[in-house]
Amino acid sequence: MMVKNLKKVLIVDDEETLTWSMSKSLSKDRDKYEVIIANNGREALNQLKKNDIDLVISDIRMPDVNGLDLLVRVKKEFPQTKVIIMTAYGSSDVQKEANRRGSLFYIEKPFEINDIRKIIIDLIGKKKGFRGRVVGLQLTDVIQMNCLGRLTTALTVTRDGERGTIYLNEGEVIHAECGDQKGTEAFYHILSWQEGEFISNIGVNPPMQTIYQNWEHLLVEAMRKNDEKI
Repeated sequence: MMVKNLKKVLIVDDEETLTWSMSKSLSKDRDKYEVIIANNGREALNQLKKNDIDLVISDIRMPDVNGLDLLVRVKKEFPQTKVIIMTAYGSSDVQKEANRRGSLFYIEKPFEINDIRKIIIDLIGKKKGFRGRVVGLQLTDVIQMNCLGRLTTALTVTRDGERGTIYLNEGEVIHAECGDQKGTEAFYHILSWQEGEFISNIGVNPPMQTIYQNWEHLLVEAMRKNDEKI
């Protein structure tokens, strides 16, 4: 009996043995998602047009359309589709470029297939939010991941009895509130916390807009303000 309304994961790599082995290994989760394979960028784009793909996992080095170019096309033409970049030729510059173009994760080969399975479940799972603990400046990483993923979410952070919420709409920081503070004042105050716990409630819309700067500027400014306090 086939399971209806399964999520769809597209694996893209010009190494046919890799796509075959990944497809076989990921079939352990066949009750959660369907795996589709493509062995080049053009084939991947055709699959994206024919299927409602939830997640793309693509290699970078491919003939025709490479992984980074594919990433740009996906973000432009299929903005709701999440993307993971994988490569055997990793470098910090490549990782930064992949993140800049909208990749949620960057994975270097060789990798453990169970790690990929966990990431897939986390990204396409039916859970509407996630919980975590923030230490140091990791909260900026959480916000960056949500922004790059173009998520709409309410990120509520608590610390020593204080509670603040940062609202994102399609990857942009729209509003923040903490006690009597609102807007950028609340945002920078929350980002100054060196530790705490957070809950992300995906799909929650901002109640208002009080922040108009782009998220990159906000994070850079938050880190600058925090450095001044040291």
